[in-house]
Amino acid sequence: MTSSATSLGSVPSSANYGEGYVRSYAVVETRDGTDPTTTKGKEWAAGDLIILRSKDELDGFKVIRENASNAATIDVEYWNKTPGMN
Repeated sequence: MTSSATSLGSVPSSANYGEGYVRSYAVVETRDGTDPTTTKGKEWAAGDLIILRSKDELDGFKVIRENASNAATIDVEYWNKTPGMN
């Protein structure tokens, strides 16, 4: 992840739900397609789980490192429906 806004990249076309685990260092995200800043967006700490509940949120998700000197990482998993639902 960089200090510039980054999207999820290649989201599977059938994905309608995602969970991102903030592995290291804090991040700031938005879900409306606008670029987050250190003062605009939702901050998440290392160890937090980011829930993306729709295709729109997956497509509009952008993230930056909260502190430009840290190498933050997020692991993301995708589903075509809400996990645990039949």
